[in-house]
Amino acid sequence: MSWLIGAGLAGLIALSAHRARLLTTGGALTAALIGTVVFGVGGVWASVPMVVFFLSGSLLPRVFGRPHKTEQRTAFQVLANGLAPALCCVGVLLYPERSEVFWLGYAVSLATANADTWATEFGVRFSTTARLITTGRRVMSGESGAVSAIGTLGGIMGAWIAVTLCIPLLDDSTALGIAFGMGVGGMFLDSLLGATLQARFRCHTCGATHEKRRCCNTPAHPIRGIPWIDNNAVNLLTTLTVTGIALLWG
Repeated sequence: MSWLIGAGLAGLIALSAHRARLLTTGGALTAALIGTVVFGVGGVWASVPMVVFFLSGSLLPRVFGRPHKTEQRTAFQVLANGLAPALCCVGVLLYPERSEVFWLGYAVSLATANADTWATEFGVRFSTTARLITTGRRVMSGESGAVSAIGTLGGIMGAWIAVTLCIPLLDDSTALGIAFGMGVGGMFLDSLLGATLQARFRCHTCGATHEKRRCCNTPAHPIRGIPWIDNNAVNLLTTLTVTGIALLWG
């Protein structure tokens, strides 16, 4: 019965998000599938932190006045942050005797994703410049691999909120502390991977450097990172890595 309820609720939320132009059709279907798995395994208490993460990540750009960052999320964008927690729920289903370990991984994955999202939004909104995590060079806020004091503070808040919402799943204070610490650490890992692996391009026509593969209607030239790794791939790699460490830790 819980799976049917989960499918209905997840489908309703995904449909509403699609109509609100927060998700593409593929993104909505993917979100509905992940939501069904999460609710089917963990019920309301597992679903609440997931829903809060999705809503905060979708609405913060609007609240902070970044309309150009409010494009609809695709299936891959949903998977980038939702695959790791969904896999943890599958682990709870398959190995109930190790449920505490998988719920720890679930909390860590959401804390990491929420910390990264909040760090980006707070950094771009409240800080004009930041420093590249690898070299300390001053760069514009929002650039992949950039960190700032206000962005870090926002990320810490995001991780804390995600972990707090996972308290019903983790009744051990040590586990909560580990989840929070790993979530903050995952935020910095995301910045590190963004500064090293994520591709950055330069336009042949206007000379601008950015993360887009095309500019001025022509292919841009790769100048850093691995050409096929974008921000979504970095997010996916980060959440899977940190979640894997948490599972091994547990």
